[in-house]
Amino acid sequence: MANKKILLGLTYYLPNISGVTQYAVILSEELVKRNYEVGVICSGKNRIWNKINIFGVDGFCFGKGYIMPLYFWESFKLVQRYDIINCHLPSLESFWLALWGKLFNKKIVVTHHCEFNFTGTVSNKFISLVTYPIHLVVYILADEVVSYTMDYGQTSIFVKHFLKKTVFILPPIKIDGIKNQNSKVKSKNKIVGFVGRIAWEKGLNYLAEAMKQIDAKLMLVGPYKSVAGDETYKKLTNVELIGPVEHDKLNKYYELFDCLVLPSTNNLETFGIVQAEAMRCGCPVVASDLPGVRVPVKMTGMGEIAKVADSVDLAEKINIVLKNGKKYYQKIAKNLDKFDYKKTVNEYEKIFDAK
Repeated sequence: MANKKILLGLTYYLPNISGVTQYAVILSEELVKRNYEVGVICSGKNRIWNKINIFGVDGFCFGKGYIMPLYFWESFKLVQRYDIINCHLPSLESFWLALWGKLFNKKIVVTHHCEFNFTGTVSNKFISLVTYPIHLVVYILADEVVSYTMDYGQTSIFVKHFLKKTVFILPPIKIDGIKNQNSKVKSKNKIVGFVGRIAWEKGLNYLAEAMKQIDAKLMLVGPYKSVAGDETYKKLTNVELIGPVEHDKLNKYYELFDCLVLPSTNNLETFGIVQAEAMRCGCPVVASDLPGVRVPVKMTGMGEIAKVADSVDLAEKINIVLKNGKKYYQKIAKNLDKFDYKKTVNEYEKIFDAK
């Protein structure tokens, strides 16, 4: 029997740095190792990356998105060559993948990463209004939907309507702990870390306010220049801005942090892969009490959960973690083995191989 051919569709692939991109990279590379033929259609140029055919589509940036006028035609040609179409949402272009997938009788699997949910800035609300019906069609056409957690799925403006065909699979966590503990840079001060885009939905204004009540240094790791529609970083003081860091080097920062904070304020954050990575590296976490985002702390006990958009409670929870110390949370941690990319891909295989 010939190996199945899988086409992943998402807006950005490497060298872009984001949680969605890293998810797709880990999934596609592991599938190739398991002898699937994998292709990726995304923005950019044609290339081959670790035995994966990247089919790039030219376009232009528009706000936080990327418009690809010829996507409908390129996807029409590609879908016919593959057995399974895996759409990573949000992505307006996924409409064409799902449409052609149905036309050519392909299995359509939607991976739900996040959604625009009519909150936040005026531009975000406008994007939500325009994109909702397009994405809804994709979910309707999908044979199966993959969501990170039931906790989030039950509240999602999309997933909650398709629970009967939804499979809940934890995201692929692939991170190496630091083997040489002596390599850690020594610091007299406690370090509170944040990893991700420096953007409004990340709740950094609340973190900045909370840090006034915390005797620690704040270190921000992630893109902050030219982040579409946001200049939050310019409002921050007494912080160290590291900038973008390649995924395979993040473990050094997780090891350095005394606490990782995920102060997100809405469900543009659905899980927070960085917190699971940090936990695997022995770093406790303070996460917002949002559906999905609170799951890693509840699963493992490795951290504290803070009220959403509440700088006072956020400061209190960070201080609790700093007082307890990393060794305390490492000792009580449980279920960390569930954060394993191979287990994630095992679950995808069950979907892809099912008749």
